[in-house]
Amino acid sequence: MRLFATAAALVAAGCAAKQRVPLDACVTDKVVVYVDDRLLEADPASLELATDVPHKVYIKRPGEKPVLVVLEPTQDGEGRPRLEPADPCKEVVAVGLDRKLTIEVDDGPAGDSQPAKP
Repeated sequence: MRLFATAAALVAAGCAAKQRVPLDACVTDKVVVYVDDRLLEADPASLELATDVPHKVYIKRPGEKPVLVVLEPTQDGEGRPRLEPADPCKEVVAVGLDRKLTIEVDDGPAGDSQPAKP
């Protein structure tokens, strides 16, 4: 009986719906990606994951704090299984190569509430 239950579980797992999860917007070379605690050796443009279980996507980009995105199984409006968020890269702040921070300093005395003059 136990063997039958194990075989049934394996068949059910093999039939789970899958979803393509895009990673091309946030995964470039020199980015470390783990999916469900397994290191991805290549830089994939997308993953194909089963939609019936949650998945952990860990993304570490050079010079940034790592980001952990948990993909949760849900259902779409028609009751089909899907993972949310559908695009984990939207959870990761995009970093451009030429980012600049511009700070304008008012030359007026400290505490002066007058707007700066151009």
